[in-house]
Amino acid sequence: MIASLLLSWYDRCGRTLPFRGTKDPYPIWISEIMLQQTRTETVGDYYLRFLSRFPDVFSLAEADEQDVLKMWEGLGYYSRARNLHKAAKIIAAEYNGVFPADEEKLRSLPGVGDYTAAAVASIAFDLPCPAMDGNLTRVLSRLHGVREDVGMPSVRRQLLSLAREDMPSRRCGDFNQALMDLGATVCTPGTPDCDACPLRTLCQAYAAGDQDMLPVKAAAKPPREVRAAVAVVTCGAKILLLQRKEALLRGLWIFPMTEEGDTPAHMEKRLQQLGVKARLVCPLGEAKHIFTHRIWQMKIYHFRAEKMESREGRWASLAEMQALPLPTAVKAARDFAQGLLTPRMLSLTPDRMAGAAAAYAVSWRQSHEKHCSQAFLREHDERHMEMILRGHLSVGKKVYAIEACGETAGILVLDPVENELVSLYIHPLFQHSGLGRAAVAFAVSALNAARDMRVTLLCDNEAARQLYTANGFTHVQATRALNPARGVYEEDRVRKGEEA
Repeated sequence: MIASLLLSWYDRCGRTLPFRGTKDPYPIWISEIMLQQTRTETVGDYYLRFLSRFPDVFSLAEADEQDVLKMWEGLGYYSRARNLHKAAKIIAAEYNGVFPADEEKLRSLPGVGDYTAAAVASIAFDLPCPAMDGNLTRVLSRLHGVREDVGMPSVRRQLLSLAREDMPSRRCGDFNQALMDLGATVCTPGTPDCDACPLRTLCQAYAAGDQDMLPVKAAAKPPREVRAAVAVVTCGAKILLLQRKEALLRGLWIFPMTEEGDTPAHMEKRLQQLGVKARLVCPLGEAKHIFTHRIWQMKIYHFRAEKMESREGRWASLAEMQALPLPTAVKAARDFAQGLLTPRMLSLTPDRMAGAAAAYAVSWRQSHEKHCSQAFLREHDERHMEMILRGHLSVGKKVYAIEACGETAGILVLDPVENELVSLYIHPLFQHSGLGRAAVAFAVSALNAARDMRVTLLCDNEAARQLYTANGFTHVQATRALNPARGVYEEDRVRKGEEA
């Protein structure tokens, strides 16, 4: 009676979800692992992206763990992803990629407990295995009037036995999913919608009028609050990231952190332990993340390091940071880091002049050190470069300070009259971090796209050639000898206008 009423209701009212409608155990397994301690509404997009990246058990088994963690990023409880990867290797190697149609063998896989094994066995293979999650526990305790603590092992065994008695001989997977849907949409926590319930006439709790009091659960122990300091440590256009070794978030990348306290002094001590010489720039903000048994109350600081040195971890560019798996727990710090690492083109103002001239001098001397004498290089100090910048401004050219990580990282000079990118120099500390690409892209957008656009570069500067070629500067208009004795030549490259 229970099964027929429930399945009839499910056929009319069951939820339409992206991971339903298949008997293939692989995607069923993926969805059930994702649904552990995660809302159904959250899982859908992750499930589709994950299957697109790893369409079968072999592709998952052969993947690098970091790739798996990256695809899991944002879902939390990352041990699920690590166990998923381990289990895929076992299924590929020991079962030749074929999932065992056996609840006990499924339960032996890493990360597969009683619930997941029963869900896969019933949905994929139609085996009569009750999938006892929170929804089924709530529905069955009300339906059968179980008024003891459902956390007790004996009560859990009682509910499992009742679920087996209710289970039909066929459509076992649909029966489990029907109970899940009933618990999620009708027999909800607190006050259920009994008027919409297909099992109302059979429900002992409804008959007794205590349905809102069931299931009985012992009060959960509140999570422990931890005050922590987090450091966004920059050096040039790179940021320091550490890979977690602790069980919590193991294998993921986070920012330097200490749970000893949340002050700058606590963070400075942690950085010293890492062998990082850095000074505090400013506080960035605060953030909170709640785990099952712990709450991180974080204060986030910006530190600037003297050198890219650390006893562990890696210095990453913005693109590298975005490619690594970072947990949601450090989302606020990641957002601050992304803001710092994202370059900004700021019109040159008097207060920015000194920093721009200093960056210009260092980067110009580096670019020309093999072309010029030492005496000539020394002449191009900060005062000389400031004079050049002021000269550009005086004749109407647009001069920008390129800022990243709160520092002036380079200069960009544009001539809107001649439609020319006049100068682009990036401080050595900020090179190879995407700032040049960002500056050229900005120049292309700022100048007149309908006209030919020109840039001049040294012929032996292969990095500059590649940069400008990638942005459409392909046509060589003219080549000139600047110092034939030293082999110094320059060329004008043109990006053809859109109307040409």
